[in-house]
Amino acid sequence: MSGSRTPHDFLANDEFVMEGESSDSDCECASSEPASRSAPQYNGGVLSTECSAAKALLISASDKAGMQNIDRERINAILLRESGKSVFMQRQRKMDEKSDEKIRDMKRKLQEKDAAGGDWRKQLLQSTIDPMLLEYQSKRRQRSTCAVIDMDGFFISCHILSNPQLAEIPACVGGSSMISTSNYIARRYGVRAAMPGYLGSMLVKELSEGKETLTFVKSDFELYKKKSAEVKAVLEDYDPHLKMYSLDEAYMDIGPYLELKLSNGEMSHDEIKCTLLNKEVQNDDDNKHKFDIEHFHSAAQSLLHSIRQKVKDDTGLTCSAGLASNFLIAKVASDVNKPNGQHFIGPSEQQIRDFVHPLACRKISGIGRVTEKILQGVLGIETVHDLYQKRAEAFYLFKPASAQSLMRASIGYSESSSNESVDGNGTDLHRKGISHERTFSPISNWNELCTKVETITHSLIQDLKERSLRPKTATLKVKLSNFDIISKTSTRDIALFQPSNIKQSSRDLVGIVLKLLKEAKSSYSSNHNDTFSVRLLGVRCSNFHLTKDTQLSLDQYCRASSPNNVQKQQQSKGAALINPYKISPTRSRDSQSAISDEVVICPICGASIQSSSNGNNAINAHIDACLNAKTVKQLAKKETLFADLKDAKPKKKRSLTDYFNGR
Repeated sequence: MSGSRTPHDFLANDEFVMEGESSDSDCECASSEPASRSAPQYNGGVLSTECSAAKALLISASDKAGMQNIDRERINAILLRESGKSVFMQRQRKMDEKSDEKIRDMKRKLQEKDAAGGDWRKQLLQSTIDPMLLEYQSKRRQRSTCAVIDMDGFFISCHILSNPQLAEIPACVGGSSMISTSNYIARRYGVRAAMPGYLGSMLVKELSEGKETLTFVKSDFELYKKKSAEVKAVLEDYDPHLKMYSLDEAYMDIGPYLELKLSNGEMSHDEIKCTLLNKEVQNDDDNKHKFDIEHFHSAAQSLLHSIRQKVKDDTGLTCSAGLASNFLIAKVASDVNKPNGQHFIGPSEQQIRDFVHPLACRKISGIGRVTEKILQGVLGIETVHDLYQKRAEAFYLFKPASAQSLMRASIGYSESSSNESVDGNGTDLHRKGISHERTFSPISNWNELCTKVETITHSLIQDLKERSLRPKTATLKVKLSNFDIISKTSTRDIALFQPSNIKQSSRDLVGIVLKLLKEAKSSYSSNHNDTFSVRLLGVRCSNFHLTKDTQLSLDQYCRASSPNNVQKQQQSKGAALINPYKISPTRSRDSQSAISDEVVICPICGASIQSSSNGNNAINAHIDACLNAKTVKQLAKKETLFADLKDAKPKKKRSLTDYFNGR
């Protein structure tokens, strides 16, 4: 993996990181400078008390593929020795103190609940939790066709293609400050993404007893983007609606492809691909009785294997995959047989339970280091099975959103289908946010910081355009050299990147982010005497405008509402303006259709709006945009200003009512 976030069932963090950039929660020991070596030492395989207590700070992410049999205790001892007194570790300890306080509060809350008497656990299970879980289970898909494709060591594997020797030695992408990803040989020594490079070098040197050294390869994001596009091109043949939430990971539903293949044995791959592109994909459960389930799942596994082989043949890169009835489980399954393998989980309750219950809670997307520690500290929960057994306590102690996510995790449920949250334009309707981050050596020069944040913003803008996302909210994340984090947010009434103002929106977003950076610096400087030194910048867009309608810019409103334009509209569409909702029919695209397409003239801006048999949603949305209170107010103010500046003879000012009545 390259530092990405999966989109399903996140407890508190819905953003994801593109291009392998690390986030705060990913960092295993993210100090970029060596610390004093006076921290506790490793002695004969036994950790000191302080080292044992601090190891939770070091393990901030579950072991990655290839790290299953590493000497975790010895690795923790080395990491703590080298960075135990770093600024990052000091901050982690402060954050951990807050977690300890929260654990004490939760224990107290639980004790008070028990002291009140009554069998509250049984009542909560019967009245709320179990009915909710039964409802979730009733919604499960009856087939395992959700596939998660995860490229193996993607960044370093791209370099191995041109330098095969890198596959035979401990190697990683990055530098002494930070590692983006490592190959599987380096992972045997505990080297992983989001670890400072000097720590990775120390691990390889000590654990190999000086026989090997860690080789660093410089990042090449143009190469990664190119290879990611090649992978996507292969996968889209099998699911044109797949979602890639990072450069190296794809979520796809192979059910529709498989149904066509099994139903029409004579259809070629190209014919199936064209059919998928030109038809609306249906949930495969609609035809669940059409095929023998065992034969169907056997065919699904064979198809997934051929997809992975096709990726390797076309790109030279290997990938691993998980196949399950939802993407939450498929994501975990994709890690089981890495590298270059796949794992299948059947759709029955028993099959799902057998797979998820033995898992450590941390393996479930959304359960991070802090939540894991709280579950362990308050309730002694280590595995998903433990979470299910103590679901009443967890539901009672956590806030509603987190509690419901934990309940879903306890039964391995997620409402995940590759197409259920995508509209007709391919826009992800359930996406909460999208962000880009960059980690670098601390910078205090203002011009350099502005250049960095502009580069990050332009990269994010490209993603927004590709995904047809229209954000209203922009957030800037600033991580200082002392690892403190400052966040600044700006929200607009009208979304950016409407089809009519994409170029201007790009400039606007850059301007907004630069203003937020200035505010962050000002906020910090007003409360601190030291230099504003930054080690990470991140830009996030959220609060998306998800309907298909477009909102006109203020200039377009003014042009559409100018006296000359209104007069032209009256001459050409007089009847429509007298009765603004009168519909003028156009020629039907389907001569046998009972309802023909229609054109409606907006009574406010005079624009022509295409209607259809789907109803008046587009018309209503357009008129709502025109009647946006702020826009109307700005329009009135600007029109009044124009009138005051005219050199002609004084004329009576036109009111908004005149605009709406066409006078």
